Order: sequence, then C-alpha cells, then structure tokens
Amino acid sequence: EEEEEEEVKSRIIGGQEAWAHSWPWQASLQYTDLPACGGAILHPLWLITASHCFKRYLSLYSSRSAFNIFTIYLFGPKTIQVEEILPHKDYNTKTNENDIALVKLESPLKFNECVRPVGILDHNLPSLESCTVTGWGAIRENGPRATTLQEVNVTVFEHQTCNRYYSGKILPCMFCAGLDTGGMDACQGDSGGPLSCFMGERYKLAGVVSWGVGCGRAQKPGVYTSLSYYKQWIEFSINGTDIKILEEICLVNLSNIHFLIVLAVKSCPFPSLAQCGQTKVEPCQLPSGFAQLAPSKDGSFKVENVSEACAIGWPWQASLQSRDTHYCSGVLVHPRWVLAPRHCLAKAGDIVVLGAHDLNIFSGQTVAVESVQSLTFSSTFPLVNDLSMIRLSAPARIGSLIFPVCLTDKDEDLVHEDVSSCVTTGWGTRKATLDLHPDILHMARVKPLAEKSCQTVWTESFNVKSHLCMDAAASASCLGDSGAPLVCTKNGVYNLVGLTAWSSNKCDAYKPAVFTRVSAFYSWIQACISNA
Repeated sequence: EEEEEEEVKSRIIGGQEAWAHSWPWQASLQYTDLPACGGAILHPLWLITASHCFKRYLSLYSSRSAFNIFTIYLFGPKTIQVEEILPHKDYNTKTNENDIALVKLESPLKFNECVRPVGILDHNLPSLESCTVTGWGAIRENGPRATTLQEVNVTVFEHQTCNRYYSGKILPCMFCAGLDTGGMDACQGDSGGPLSCFMGERYKLAGVVSWGVGCGRAQKPGVYTSLSYYKQWIEFSINGTDIKILEEICLVNLSNIHFLIVLAVKSCPFPSLAQCGQTKVEPCQLPSGFAQLAPSKDGSFKVENVSEACAIGWPWQASLQSRDTHYCSGVLVHPRWVLAPRHCLAKAGDIVVLGAHDLNIFSGQTVAVESVQSLTFSSTFPLVNDLSMIRLSAPARIGSLIFPVCLTDKDEDLVHEDVSSCVTTGWGTRKATLDLHPDILHMARVKPLAEKSCQTVWTESFNVKSHLCMDAAASASCLGDSGAPLVCTKNGVYNLVGLTAWSSNKCDAYKPAVFTRVSAFYSWIQACISNA
C-alpha cells in the first residue's frame, strides 16, 4: 500500500508527437525553467490546471516561489505575468478530491489560430468515449520528459469498473481514461494537462490530469478531475461571483510569484476559420521556380507550370499511406472525413497524414483510417463512380495548417473553359518533375477544357455527367498522384471540383487529365457525413 501511494503522487505513454498548433489551448506550467504541470486556456485571463501542481512548490518556497507558465507554439516568446492562483478551497491532498485550480493572468491573451481557449464540457462523459490527452510529460514510466508536445487517444472507463481497479478511491468528481490493457496514458509531468473530447463540431475540455498508479499500466488507467462537476465553480471564479471567498483560502501571497507565458508573436497565417476553402498562396515565394521537363522518348514537351507548392497553401491536402509509404492523395472535406478515389483501395488501419509538405519530414497530423465507404465501382477502364469516403479514427484538429475544402453541388461557373483559376496538387513522380523531389507537394495551375474537346480525345470513356478534364495536360497528368484534388476559386474561396481519375500513362502533352466530377456525388458525400 505504501508503494502504491508513492506512485499515485507521481503523475504520454503510447502516444505520438502532436502537430504544431493542433492544441492551441495547451499550457505548460514550469518551475524555474523546469516543466511541472500542464494546463488549458479557458478565457483571455484564465487558465485551468490541477491544485496539486502548486502544493509541492508552495511548501518548499512559501511566498518566494517562482513559477513560469508558458504555452509553446511555433513562433517566438512573449512574457505575461500572473495576477493570482485560485486552488479549490476544499482540495484534499490525501484523497485528491477537488484537485482543480485556476490561474489568472495579469493581462489578457490575444487569441488567434495558434492561441485560443477551449470550452468546458457541461455533462459527464459516457463510458467508451474516445478523447485525447496532451502534455510534455514522461514518455515512459520514470523516463525522460518529452521535448515536444505529445498526444494520445484514451477511452473513458465506466465509473464502477475504475472504482474497482482503485479499491473505491474514485470519487464522483473524478473519472478514468486509458486502456484496460494499459499502454495509453498520461504520465509524470502531464498533471493538470487537458483531456479534450471532440463533440460533433468542436473540442470540449472534459478533464485535467489528476493522479494514477504508474504510467500506462494494465487496469490502472489515468484519473482525471471531471470539469463538468466543477463547471459552476469555474464560472463563479472567472466571473468574479465568489472571488472574495476563494481568496481568503489562497495558500500564499502571490505578490512575488512570476509567471511566463510563451505565445505566438508573429500572426498566424489565417485570421479566421469561419469558412472552408480559405488558403493563402500568394505571399509564398518559392526560389525553386518552375520545373522544366526535358524532351523525352514519349514526346518533346516541357512541364512549365508545375512548381513546389507553398507549405501552408493547401490545408485540405491529405496523404494516404500504408507501411509509411504514400500511395494516394485525398482531400479533407470534414474534420472526420477524407475523400479519395475508390481505385486507391484505402482500407481500415491505413494512415492519413494531414498538413504535410515534405513526406520525409514529420510535420503534420497522423490519423488512422477507421472505415471506408465506397460507391458501387467498376474496376475496369473507364473508371465509374470512382470515389470513397474515408472516416478517420479521430477528428482532424482544425487549425491554420489543416482545415476542409469547400464542397459544391453546382460547378458550372467554376469549370467552364473561360476560367483560369484552378489548381491541382499532389506528390509527383520524377518523370514529370525532374527538378522537384517527388516527396515534396507540387502544384499546377490548370484550365478547364471544353467537354467536346475532351470527348474527342477520350471518346466514350469520358462521361460528361461524372467527369471533367483540364488542358495543360503535361502538368496535370504528369503529377503522378492518384487522388490529387482539383480546386477552383471563386470570390477568394476554393471549392473542390474534382479528384484525379486517369490520364495518359506516357505523360502525353496532348492528352488532358480526367477528373472525377465531385459535384455529381455531392448528395452521397453529404449523406456519408450526416449518417455516421
């Protein structure tokens, strides 16, 4: 029993590095430059964490304690002092009851896509709900701390089951999450950190890491403070209703306690994510210029309008991978759904990488494929109904570098031959782009081709209702990437109009690439999203 109690006091196992900016409410409490606990942003002036994070340091240093609270993002630091700490007045160090605290900042945060708050869940989590815990804690029991933000998906336990595992120590203000077999958990240094759950449209904060036995042990899941249980207390504290009562119980005079919060100094690439299909391509200057394709045995031509894509330009682009190898592109149409060609044969257990630019560099968000829904498909040429909807095992974390493209059920004004604002993007082949590495995302500006011209080339294979094609075939058909999305802009917003279906297998400059016409399947796509 004594050994177990010692372990309970130490508190991301089985997880992975989090994509930058993917958890913009994440905060890290540090003591003299050493990480101590995690936390979450609730309000321009308030962070939430666990009370036990302060007990150890306050007992050691009394009123001369020096803390640093900071949030790590991609850009440089900004310093903000803290005005006060409000641990729960009834926090019990023996039972861990009421293990919750609020931290008030001296000046308000300025929110953008890299720094923003999270809302609190207003009801208890059902058992088997899947959520994500994040932090910079140890990556194995008694191991070193992570230097980059880690994330791991955990499953909520039935209260009675967890109480049995912990011999009746799980109080109504607590809940458990992890895996029954272990291997997925928060660990030392993650205390006070957020457990975030996707609730249909956005993430909600369900709990903060409180305690546990070891890290990732079987039948010893992580224990969290339930924030829905304390929602009224949190609102009272933030709105000032009961501040005087709470201040009387504060553990220390905070006049000499200083906090540091590291925020984004540079503005984020996208000021608003209120709409889909937003991108910022124009400011991206690429020194590589245009790729030139030298004369070949297949014909004498040059690919003059293929270039390296801007690293932040196409936030809906997805890479479908199996065994760490890219095999097709797809496009994010919803936080939980990626659209891709049926002929790519995506299956459950494959990986979808979002926010990637160079496939050799880990810079995106990786999500497993949960299931695949496909249209009735003909595997012989010409391909008909060549679409699949891929459901992700966890929703994409929408941010400045990852968010969905717009869908439309009417594309006539986007794909007629007078339009010149369409782009296709993908990870190309060396054959098509000799001056660009195939693992770097490429883009090609293309122009819609008249249907009659396309039918002349592809004869009966081309179906006007379900297909469309582009000229500048030497670029579009040579990107070498099945599923490469075709997007066209209107009023500054990109709409998805097609996915690569087929093209000349010899990279023929005179044969246009054919795309599956997405608008023809708009109702089916929406039904997949709505019925899941």
